[in-house]
Amino acid sequence: MIHHTTRRSALLGVAASSIAPAIVCAQARPLRIGFLNTFSKGTAFAGESNWNGFNLYLEQHGALGGRKIELIREDDEFNPQVGLEKIKKLVERDQVDLVVGLQGSNVIMALLPYLRQTKTFLICSGAGTSAISQQRMPYLFRTSISTLQIGEPMADWIYENQGHEVLLSAADYAGGRDTVGEFKAAFLKRGGRIIKEIYPPLGTPDYSPYLADIRAINPPATYHFYASADAVRFVKQWADFGLQGRVPLAGYGAMVDADTVPGQGAAADGVITGNIYSAALPGEVNHAFVAAYQAKFKDDPNLYSNYGFNCARVLDAALTVTSGNAADKDGLAKAISGLSFEDPRGPWAMDPVTHNPIQNVYVFKASMKNGHFANQVVKTYPNVRDPGVKS
Repeated sequence: MIHHTTRRSALLGVAASSIAPAIVCAQARPLRIGFLNTFSKGTAFAGESNWNGFNLYLEQHGALGGRKIELIREDDEFNPQVGLEKIKKLVERDQVDLVVGLQGSNVIMALLPYLRQTKTFLICSGAGTSAISQQRMPYLFRTSISTLQIGEPMADWIYENQGHEVLLSAADYAGGRDTVGEFKAAFLKRGGRIIKEIYPPLGTPDYSPYLADIRAINPPATYHFYASADAVRFVKQWADFGLQGRVPLAGYGAMVDADTVPGQGAAADGVITGNIYSAALPGEVNHAFVAAYQAKFKDDPNLYSNYGFNCARVLDAALTVTSGNAADKDGLAKAISGLSFEDPRGPWAMDPVTHNPIQNVYVFKASMKNGHFANQVVKTYPNVRDPGVKS
């Protein structure tokens, strides 16, 4: 039997025989990850904490899916235009394999057209806008939380425990408006009434005009979104204005957390927040995380450091499934979509449809005892998911 080898079949044979060595060679080099987050301006603490959590996981495990890691860190300055410039640099000049991070909802929303165009693989380990869960983009995942996951349980808890009328306020940007918007929709659905909505500009130094309005209204319940420096000023000025203990103060988890309490002090005591993580959560997985974080950074982990730690674990688990191959975007996406494990925040699973986590949401009450802050669990809403549709 005579086998005739054409030039075309010979070339195909050479190409096929070179595929496996090429893959091995690509995976022998470090996996290049672009770490894009806010490392300056008012939310710098969030970005640094996210970075710390991610690097703590790397230090403990040495690799992700058997691949050594090269991190390229970029600061989006909480500015959508800067964020777009930086992700273009990471993708086009640095040629990263994928991108993680992004705390600002305003920033990530500005990047979506570019992500679609370039088919960049991005794992959001921060921004909470529920719009991300509505994108249905094959290579866009979120490992943190959506505003909807917090808003609905908190609307339920406040309606049942504080009052059927509520005043809302938030920093005037995408994250703030989305967060109170999700709460508002759920509260109205329960039969509640919105007394008033207040949206101070992001970075407001003096909240006294708004607080005077709240004091005059004297609402039975309130719900707010402020983060980082804004949260420090708002909560502290709330107490200074005589509202602490007089008007219930409740809001999104970032309003009172490990990053804000040093600046808030006793003003944080008794504040109710909804969140997915606290260093005070029970369980061996969280205790181990807290101990390791305290040993390295001499501080308790916070929401954002858990975000980073969780993101690294997700990548590790998914890359293990793909044998370290990040070039196979479809394979990596499939691996992430099927993940579930016990996280420091509790049971965690990736929703294969919305690419948003399914996880517990906790109602916390801030307490200050002997100078030590803790968010103690008041109620747990298990396995909360974002349906990924507009409310």
